[in-house]
Amino acid sequence: MLGKFRMCTSDADYAKFTLYFIRHRREFHPFFTLYDTLSHIFVTLPHARIILVEDLNDDVIGWGHYQYYSADYQDDPQGEIVLVNSVILDQKFRSSRLFIHGFRHLANQIAEENPSIKLFQFSAREDHPYLNRLYSKFAQPIGKREGYNGTENIYSTEFERLLFYLNHPNTRN
Repeated sequence: MLGKFRMCTSDADYAKFTLYFIRHRREFHPFFTLYDTLSHIFVTLPHARIILVEDLNDDVIGWGHYQYYSADYQDDPQGEIVLVNSVILDQKFRSSRLFIHGFRHLANQIAEENPSIKLFQFSAREDHPYLNRLYSKFAQPIGKREGYNGTENIYSTEFERLLFYLNHPNTRN
């Protein structure tokens, strides 16, 4: 096993997330200052759900950050849309099986937390061909937005379809 996943639940967990974010903020956005990072955390944390990715020594090596919305995109803990705001994973683990295991864990965690979910949405930078090819295997682009890193493609898929894709025997490794 390359890593383990767990929800942020305590102040110590949120401190680990914050320190990792500060240290790796350039991966989130190349020009993110310390002020930008802390502001982003203070704005998003009250409604965010965060899964920490840790190595076998309990050191944070990434995170997944998501939030639930109603059909009209209002913050709603029991909403039918889940928006994955960001996923960051240390560079050395990005091409490993940890990515698919983490993605599967994220989706299964959401399924356990909120049985109302119908749509799974996320974005990818428009100028990142690898991610756009990967994401188009299980989701459809539904629009564009200006994000921290420039123009992003917004993807959406039916949540049940994504769960089937991620838990299918061909994606188990």
